[in-house]
Amino acid sequence: MKSRLGVLLLLAASLQVRAQLDNRPFEQRSKINPADSNSLFLGINTLGFFKNNEYFNDIADGYTLFGYQLNPYLSYNPAPNFKLTAGIYLQKDFGSDGYEEIAPTFSLEYLHGHTRIIFGNLEGSISHRLIEPLYDFEKVLNNRLENGIQVIVNKDHLFIDGWIDWQHMIYKGENDQEEITGGLSFNYNVLKTEQVRLWIPVQFLVKHHGGQIDSSPAPLQTYTNTAAGFKLEFTGREGSFIESISTDNYYVVHEDFSTEVIQPYEDGSGWYLNAGMKTKANIDFMTSYWRGHEFIPIAGGQLYPSVSSTFKSPEKVEEVRELLIFRFTHNLRVTDQLWLTTRLEPFYDMGNGNFEFSHGFYINYTTDFFLLRKRSHR
Repeated sequence: MKSRLGVLLLLAASLQVRAQLDNRPFEQRSKINPADSNSLFLGINTLGFFKNNEYFNDIADGYTLFGYQLNPYLSYNPAPNFKLTAGIYLQKDFGSDGYEEIAPTFSLEYLHGHTRIIFGNLEGSISHRLIEPLYDFEKVLNNRLENGIQVIVNKDHLFIDGWIDWQHMIYKGENDQEEITGGLSFNYNVLKTEQVRLWIPVQFLVKHHGGQIDSSPAPLQTYTNTAAGFKLEFTGREGSFIESISTDNYYVVHEDFSTEVIQPYEDGSGWYLNAGMKTKANIDFMTSYWRGHEFIPIAGGQLYPSVSSTFKSPEKVEEVRELLIFRFTHNLRVTDQLWLTTRLEPFYDMGNGNFEFSHGFYINYTTDFFLLRKRSHR
């Protein structure tokens, strides 16, 4: 108890923002401008990445991700509130032959007020704005594309993202199961003054393996992850080196509703406590404390579960997983379209008494170019 109290005191004293890391450079947001009606654009999304995980524990593997993503596309607005986008996605992992993934991309978007409906390729991955125990940052590097349907509401005081990602389709008689993931990311600003802001976030993920036309003997599997909490941010004084200080805190729950429980734990929970500081130098500091009890994430970071995802120790379990994570992030906005991001994330595994770390460097460039406008005929 004394050790945990010490951790919480350290967390509060460090008051270092963004319980969730500032992942804005990695978001790929599409916009529908009524003035672009009947216009054709050529666009490009690119990401160069290097992430090295120096992990030697029995829960998460250590490895390096090094390469780039390229997504050229054409977009056309047939109406003021409608947009079609088609392109191709390529991922190259350095040190391998050929491309790791080559896939077509296509989406239909409809805008009504502050609400967008997307069908096809979703604004997924980091753009869902989920906390790391629910959604692994590395999915933006190795599993970026999501396909299905999505509804997004984005206002100054409200963010809602609800989606269905259809990950694996089956056909009649296949010895396999369909795989679907859905989620909801909700963040409401309940208090906003010049100095103080308070948000109430609620996040939910559900994953289902099953189907009615398959021949697989595997049982139906349904898992959920839920997180709820609050974020409190204090704005620094004008001219101060510290732009803001904040704290995010979440209670996280895992539940298994499968017809036959095949995972080591049927349910679990965790506390995810964060304190952070954002500076004028574009450097963010953050301290995170995680204590999970029999927690199994659906798509969360590999450090957080009580079950192993390692190659060498796949059967390893830790009933209680307790981590203290320190994060240092530098986001350099070179232009409106170009970001350079550097991260260093050492952590202390309190249960095993080990210090380990990861570090990374990323280049994000996203832009589009006007090609032509269709003339109207009278």
